[in-house]
Parts: sequence; C-alpha cells; structure tokens
Amino acid sequence: MSDTSQGPGWWIASDGRWYPPELHPGRRTDGEDRPPAVNGVGQHGAADSLAGWAPATAPAWGPSTPSGPSAVPSGLPPMPGTPSFGSAPADPPPEGHPVTAPTMAPMASATRGRFRRGLRLVGVGFTMVRDEPGLMAVPVVAFLVELLIVGVGALLLLPGLRSAAEAASAASSSGGGSASVVTRVTPVDWLVLVAVGILVTFVSVVSHATIIARVMARFHGERISNTRAARAALTKSPHLLAWAFINYVVISILRSIGRRGIIGLLLGWLLRAGWLLASFFVVPVILFEDRGAVGGIKRSVELCRARWGENVIGNSAIGIIGVAAIAVVAIVSFLVGTVFAPLGAALGAIGLVLTVLVVTVASAAFNAALYWFAVTDQSPGPYSVDDLASAYRRRTRGGISAF
Repeated sequence: MSDTSQGPGWWIASDGRWYPPELHPGRRTDGEDRPPAVNGVGQHGAADSLAGWAPATAPAWGPSTPSGPSAVPSGLPPMPGTPSFGSAPADPPPEGHPVTAPTMAPMASATRGRFRRGLRLVGVGFTMVRDEPGLMAVPVVAFLVELLIVGVGALLLLPGLRSAAEAASAASSSGGGSASVVTRVTPVDWLVLVAVGILVTFVSVVSHATIIARVMARFHGERISNTRAARAALTKSPHLLAWAFINYVVISILRSIGRRGIIGLLLGWLLRAGWLLASFFVVPVILFEDRGAVGGIKRSVELCRARWGENVIGNSAIGIIGVAAIAVVAIVSFLVGTVFAPLGAALGAIGLVLTVLVVTVASAAFNAALYWFAVTDQSPGPYSVDDLASAYRRRTRGGISAF
C-alpha cells in the first residue's frame, strides 16, 4: 500500500490508501488479464486505451448490480474504484461459501438512497468541471465545427435559395404577387439538410464521448489531454455515427409529433423525455463495451431500468442548477446594465456561455459517473463510496490538460 498512486491500475480504498492492481477485489485470477498499459495506453495501441478505462464489473461476492452482468470484455484490468464492502482489500469467500442475499430495505429508504446517490454522482460531475476546467474547451471546439458544417450546408443550398428568390421577384414584378410562388425543397436540398443535421449530431456525440473518455481516465487517476481523449473516442466513430443517425431520426420524428396541437406537444414532450432517459447510457456503452448503436440502445435501456431513479434525479438536479445559474446571471447583468448597459450586456453574454459550458461538461461527467456506478455498483475513481461529500473538498494534485 502507499499514500500515492504508484502507476496504472493502482486504486484507492475508503481508508484513503492506494493499493496495487493485484490486491483489487475485482481482479481476475484466471490468468487472462490484459498486458500492462504503457503511459496509459495498452500494448495493442491507441484503440486499446478505451478498454483500459472501462469500469470493471462488481465482484460476484460483493454487491450485485441490479442490471445484471456487464458486457464489458472480461480481460479488462482492474479499476481503481473504492470497494464498497470494506475499508481495506477484501478476499473472496472460500469456495462453496454461501453468499447471503442483502435484506430488502423499505421503500422509503430505497428512495432516499437513490436520491442521495443521484446528487452525489451529480457532485462528481461538477467536481470534474472544477478539477479539469480544460474539459470546457471540448464543447467550444464542437460548436465551432458545427458552425462550419452549417456554413458549408448553407453554401450548398444557396443556388436553390437564389432561384426561389428570383422567381418570387419575377412573379411580384409581373403582378402575380409573391404569394403565388411556392418555394419547394428539391430532393438534393432535402439530402443536404439531412446530411447537415446528422453531421451536427455526430459532432455533438463525439464531443460528449470525448468528455466521457477523459473523465473515465480521470477516474483511473490518469490525466490525459482532450486531444488524446478525442482520438480514443474516434476509434468508435462508425458506431457513434450510426447512433447519431438513429438519434437524429428519432428526435426529428418526435419534433414532428410535437407540432400537432396541444396533445401532440404533450405527447412529443413525454416521448422525448423517455427517449433521452432510455438512451442516456448509449455513448458510454459504445465506448467501453463491445456493442454497436442498436446493441448500445438495448443495453442503455437495461441500465436505465436499474438506475432510473438516479438518472431522473441527477438530470433534474443539473437542469435546476442550470436554470438557477441563468437566472442569477440575468439578474446581475440587468442590475449592472442599469448603470452601464454595455458592461451589463457583456456580463450577461459571458455568464450565459460559461453556464452552458459548465452544465454541458457536468452533464457528460455525470453520464460517465452514473454509468460507472450502474456497471460496478461502486462510486467512481478516487471518490469515497461512503461519503463523496468529503472527497469534493479535496483538490486533486496535478496540472490541467487541454487541447
């Protein structure tokens, strides 16, 4: 044991001490462990780094995950997460020793437990923003790329828009009136619009995956750059692109439903909320399990059923925090604007951008933390399983990695 991590695979127990990989309770003993990582990347190259950051399943003699066995490849190295069944490394029970099933807690206790876990995992997300502010560069770069895609799409649509404008002008000058001209979207224009929408969604998905990859590496006690996290995430780009396509189509259909009166608006909102919850784990599943987009959706639904309480509570808490922060920014910018309008406008714009960036990164980090908890039944990385609040007050040593 040691007071500090001695290398890849070392993990911290709830007693605050670091232990080597071979003492981790979830370590495999069948000789099928992966080769050790070199500088955080496995011996099989950059594509192996994602597998090296995947959460291991909970040991069979520890707390079981309600969602059933994980599909994470069995050869993954042990995770440095805090074991939830003791303050020091625990040995598995002797062969043939019966494992006693936990006693069912009252409904109220289970609800309180989910509420606390949800808030704690949200706290992990905001702790990542505090400890790794360089993560906020990821959505900024993604936004710029999305603007570029939209700009290229607009240039491709420009000839058709010009033709429509010229036709409208000619009809108006001939006395027919512009109302008689109907602007039609050609098949080519329709394909351009769909392609732009899918590509923008893909960039957003890759941005989300990059943050999750970097957060997962941090849960292992490893600091990596956004560039390396993005490269690792892009090794799954075919599956991420397929997921972006599916998500774009589903969201487009739900938006269409929402435009059909009050009933359609309510139904579309409910369906969209359900879809967002059910698909919450798709990106981490694609990144860390051997599944494609369709398999990732099925696995996400499975995990969501097991952790729906923490999912709803966590996302609701992040949304409330975001709305409250925007309200504070609006009030402050208004008060400052009554004295000096340009300064108030500048403060409002800066505050709004920072709020969006913080909430975006915290939401992705919460996604990673909840996925870790759903798969392992343990709190992620160096955060205490018994009292995460105390871990929030400890700043992690080391520099800040960005692009």
